[in-house]
Amino acid sequence: MKKTIMAMFAAVSALAVWYFSDKFNSKKEDIPAHTVMSQSSVLAKIRELNRLESTAFYIDTIIRTEKEGNWYTLWQDSQKGIFVAKGNAVAGIDLNKLVESNISVLDERIVIQLPPAQILSVQLDHIEVYDWRTGAFNLLKADTGVLDTVQVQAKQQLLQQACANGILRHARERSQEQIERLFALAKIPVSVYSAAAEECRMPVLAR
Repeated sequence: MKKTIMAMFAAVSALAVWYFSDKFNSKKEDIPAHTVMSQSSVLAKIRELNRLESTAFYIDTIIRTEKEGNWYTLWQDSQKGIFVAKGNAVAGIDLNKLVESNISVLDERIVIQLPPAQILSVQLDHIEVYDWRTGAFNLLKADTGVLDTVQVQAKQQLLQQACANGILRHARERSQEQIERLFALAKIPVSVYSAAAEECRMPVLAR
């Protein structure tokens, strides 16, 4: 009888040890791994996006050209033209300009100062000829070199209209939202700010 009681006590003790040991281990497994974010890791994560083309404006614009004629042709080489240009201006943020000093890690929150929004591209889709005349009777062949002038003027007008409609402001707001969503997916608290917009001007490669 004594041996039976001792055996039962040993079995209960072993079962209790197993139960509490299993509970302890399961709790350890339930503890989420702590994500350590540094300035360099945040920078690398953002730079994967390369650049944020966050806002595109599609615009139609009318171009009028006029070239005076010469007296020795009785002014029949003068030209007048009306063209309709269709194109788009794209604005966003060049993330290659983002550096570690633009990023702060405060406790468990990340604070990011984005570079200013800028015009990334201005492109013409096509140009329609609405009216193109040479001289009073349209007898001479038109100077096709005027199309180069039309393209330059069309890009400038596209840019002016996009800037007047606040393309950089839209790009700044959309870029902030995209970065916030990027870190929200990883459940990392983040505050995103943007530097004041640069002058609304043509990008070098688009000139």
